[in-house]
Formats: sequence, C-alpha cells, structure tokens
Amino acid sequence: MKKDRLPSKPSIFLLLLFFLSGNTSPTTEPQYMVLLPFLISTGTREKVCVQLTHLNESVTLSATLEYQGENRSLIDDVVSEKDVFTCIPFSLPKSDSQSQVTFITILVKGATLEFRSRKSVLVKNSESLVFIQTDKPIYKPGQTVLFRIVSLDENFHPLNEVVSMALPFQ
Repeated sequence: MKKDRLPSKPSIFLLLLFFLSGNTSPTTEPQYMVLLPFLISTGTREKVCVQLTHLNESVTLSATLEYQGENRSLIDDVVSEKDVFTCIPFSLPKSDSQSQVTFITILVKGATLEFRSRKSVLVKNSESLVFIQTDKPIYKPGQTVLFRIVSLDENFHPLNEVVSMALPFQ
C-alpha cells in the first residue's frame, strides 16, 4: 500500500480508534485506526485513512460506504506488512436530498483475526457560490455590458461549472 499524508485542508475528522485486544494498556496485539471526515461533501475530493499496527498475519482490509442504497467500496486490499498507514481519495455524487446519514463499514479479516465495525457519517450536498462582476456600476442605454462569472465552493475554491448564457436585454 502507498503511504500518504493527512489532508492539508482544515476539516473535522471523525476518529475511530479500536483496540482489538480489548484493553487500553500498551500491547503488541493487532490494532487499527480509521480516519475520515465526519461531514462528507458531495462532489469534492475526500480521503479515508487507515492505520494497521502489530499485524502478525496477512489480512484483507475493506471499507464500504452505504450511499444512496448502494455499497461503494472505498478500500479493498490485502495487507501483508506488520505496520501500515494509507490514505485513499474518494468522492461522492450529489444526491436528491440535501443531507443524509450514511454508514461506513470497516472489515479487517485474516486467518486468526477478524474485526468489523459500522459507524455513521453525514453526507451533505456541496453548495456553490456564484459571483457576477460587471466592468462598471452604471450603463447608458445601448452600451455593451462586460461581465465575468466566478463559481466557488463553500471553501472558496474555484469550480469548473458551466453557466448558461441568457439573451441580451432589449
């Protein structure tokens, strides 16, 4: 698996920390941790990060997001290293509802090891902001209006959206 850093943009992370050994004392028992945004915006690139430690066997790692009645596989990989940290990018299409609660299921399974967890996350349609700027504040009849349109996401990052042209005023 490819090692990656945490996302650089500020976000609220849902931290899921599970100890497979069942206690919180320092141990060499297999453990895993999953990080993903608690609030996932549709149409934007998000990341799910997984850390596995103290593995003593090869395991199958899978992360599945139940979204719009479908199971979307985010991770489906075989891990043979003892310790691994990886981040996988993903994005979700816009849904009919403005926001909805969805579930992520994590499964770590090996010959002698199996752990499954299901947690809820919120998926919200991203909103875009459209700014229209003209070349001057007041026009005389018959003058040509020059303008530009800029579309930004909620974090003020530019979007590549198509804006339909309206007919000129008569």
